[in-house]
Amino acid sequence: MILKDKRTIVLAFTKQYQKGRKREKTQLLDKITKSTGYHRKYLGRILKNPPAKKRIRRQRISPYFLIFKLLKKLWAIGNFACGTRLAPVIPVYLRALKRHEGWRISQEEKKLLSQISASTIDRMLKHERRKIGAKSRSKTKPGTLLKNQIPIRTFADWTEKKMGFLEIDTVHHCDEENKGEYLHTLDTTDVLTGWNECRAFMSKSERHTVEGLETIRKRLPFSLLGIDFDTGGEFVNYHLVRYAERNKITYTRAREEKKNDQNYIEQQNFSVVRRFVGYQRLDTYQQLRILNKLYDLLSDYQNFFQPVMRLTEKVRNGTRLTRRYDKAKTAYQRVLEQGEIKEETKKRLAKRFLRLNPKQLLLDITRLGRKLSIK
Repeated sequence: MILKDKRTIVLAFTKQYQKGRKREKTQLLDKITKSTGYHRKYLGRILKNPPAKKRIRRQRISPYFLIFKLLKKLWAIGNFACGTRLAPVIPVYLRALKRHEGWRISQEEKKLLSQISASTIDRMLKHERRKIGAKSRSKTKPGTLLKNQIPIRTFADWTEKKMGFLEIDTVHHCDEENKGEYLHTLDTTDVLTGWNECRAFMSKSERHTVEGLETIRKRLPFSLLGIDFDTGGEFVNYHLVRYAERNKITYTRAREEKKNDQNYIEQQNFSVVRRFVGYQRLDTYQQLRILNKLYDLLSDYQNFFQPVMRLTEKVRNGTRLTRRYDKAKTAYQRVLEQGEIKEETKKRLAKRFLRLNPKQLLLDITRLGRKLSIK
C-alpha cells in the first residue's frame, strides 16, 4: 500500500475515532493497524490531531523566463554584477554586442530586457550565483616619520565635486610567501567618477611606484589633481613628495590601521585586481609583461562597461543609518557628464568606446589571466 492510500484511510476514520468510546476506539485501532501497518501509538496521535490539508499553490510562470538564457549571458559579460548594477547597462551591452557580435534578439526579448528590474534579475539569478572568495593578509608596512608632514584625510573628508582626486594603493602578488622580489600592482580609482587604472612593476621601490603613477597619469582622461594613500613606505617618501610638488598634485594620507579611510580603493583591490589576477605568486618579468597587457584591457572593460554606484546621502535615525546611492553608471558615462571635459576628449573617448566589444575584452582578459599561471 502506498503512502497516499494509507493517509486516506487514516483521515477517513478521524471523526469516528474522536466521537467513539474507549472500546470503539480500540476496535478502530486494531482494524487500521492491520490495514496500514502503523504502530498503535502513532495512529492514536494522528487520529486525535489529524494533519491539516496542504494548500496547493498555483505557481504563475514569470514572463521573464523567456529571456533567462539571454540574461545569464549578459550577466557573465558584466562579470556577474548584482541586479542594481547590471540593469542600467543592459542596453549598453546589447548595442555593443549587436555592433561587434551581430546579436539579434526579438522585439519581445528586447522589451522584457528593457523593463526588467534589479530585484527580478537578482531573484532569477539567485541559484546561478550560488554556483559560482579568499582574502589575504595586508603586506603594508608603515613609512618613515615623513608621514607626520603629510595631511590626513579620513573617509568623511571626500567632498570634492571634481575629477582627478584619486585614492591609490598597492596590491602584493606574493601568495603567502613575501620573501624575495615579486610583482606589485599600483591600483588607483577616481573618487568622483570611479575611473580605475592599474599598473604592475617588479618590487615595491619608491622609484617604481612613482614611474607607475606617472604612466597612470598619462592614461587618465582628466588631469590628476590629488592622491590619497595609506602609510606604506612606497608612498610616504621624498620621491613621491617631490613628484607631487613638481606636478602640482595635492597629496594626503589615511590614518594608520583605518581601512575605511580608503573605502573606494579597498573595494577596487578585490573587485578589480584580485578577481581577475587572483592571489597567486607572480615573480617573473614575463608575468610582468602579461600583467600589464591584462591591465590595458581591464582599463577598457572596467571603465566603459562596469557600472559603479556612488553614495549620495547618509541619514541617521537613532541607531539606524540609511545610505542612499545614485543610479549605477559606468565611469565613462560619469566622465562625459562633467562640464570641464573638453569636446576633443569626449570625441576621443566616444571613438574608443565604439571600438570596444565587452564580450571579447572579457575573453582576452581571462586568457591572459590563465597565462599568468604559466612560468
